[in-house]
Amino acid sequence: MKILGIDFSINKPALCIYDEGEYTFYSWPFGLSEKLKTIYREAGVNLVDRTDVKYKGTDSSEKMRWEVRNAIELTDLIITSLPDGYAKDWKIAFEGLSFGSRGNVVLQLGGYKYMLMTAFFNECVPFENMFTYAPITIKKTAGCSKKGMGKKDMIDAFVHDSAPNSLKNAILNDPDKFKKKTGTWIDHLDDLVDAYWAIETYKEKNLI
Repeated sequence: MKILGIDFSINKPALCIYDEGEYTFYSWPFGLSEKLKTIYREAGVNLVDRTDVKYKGTDSSEKMRWEVRNAIELTDLIITSLPDGYAKDWKIAFEGLSFGSRGNVVLQLGGYKYMLMTAFFNECVPFENMFTYAPITIKKTAGCSKKGMGKKDMIDAFVHDSAPNSLKNAILNDPDKFKKKTGTWIDHLDDLVDAYWAIETYKEKNLI
């Protein structure tokens, strides 16, 4: 049985696979600098380049057509980037939307996510094996649910408390490499970390 943790977004989706005690990271970022891509690849993240075009269109109809095309392309890219051998016993844990999320962005994100879930279903993973957890639930798993705790705390918890994995080891070996000049963590690290904690949330609720 494989467990997939997914922090899904349109521009920087991240995924972690748990398989027989091993954690493997994947990501499909749009607009990430080549410098950061190199850092993540050297840390063992399977980072896949994208070629989708962020064309807004001249009217609502054209914009919608482009969004659907991009959603199809991103979905296909994710599905074909992962290891072969989709199975009915795979479990998939998504991080859900924040309670304050609203507007067209939410509808757009929901459309992309439903398309991805359908693609997993078409690869024989039953919908019953797909779970969505509220961000606060995933924060609680990481021990970061107290008021005022956020992305930095989630990453800190991952560095200090996560199971052994290549990304954690890379951060411990050279923490400055993963920080900006301001001392904050580099872009996209929080997405990868959230994917890891989504797996741990599924395990905590279903395997313990």
